Amino acid sequence: MQFEYYKNILSISNYRQIQQIDSDLISLEKINIVGHDLKVLRLDKDCIVIEGGIVKIEMGE
Repeated sequence: MQFEYYKNILSISNYRQIQQIDSDLISLEKINIVGHDLKVLRLDKDCIVIEGGIVKIEMGE
């Protein structure tokens, strides 16, 4: 998995599965992204790009 964060845009490559999307929480398998005004800009089988004010990123096993 690869992360890139620049100017309030987070790109995650080689992620697993989306479990939940809200305006303040995006939950992927093994990753929780907490922030405000989060928006999914791009989503495909290999990459997700999220824009917004990211407060916390939690990674599981």
